[in-house]
Amino acid sequence: MSAEEFHAFDEPGFARAAWNFKVSPKQGGTLLETETRVQCTDEVARGKFLRYWRFIGLFSGLVRLEMLRGINNSFS
Repeated sequence: MSAEEFHAFDEPGFARAAWNFKVSPKQGGTLLETETRVQCTDEVARGKFLRYWRFIGLFSGLVRLEMLRGINNSFS
């Protein structure tokens, strides 16, 4: 889907997410961070997403840390 289609998507019952990387200079190296933004298209989707996130949130953080470690190790 194009950026325009993603931005315009508003079908009820869905959540859309965008994930980005942020690279910043840090003393002695570089800091790599991730950020995820989620927008639900209606309250039903929001409730479902919140229930999902209560369960998966911790695991998502662990997966993200492992991914960042892998990226870091590939540049070491």
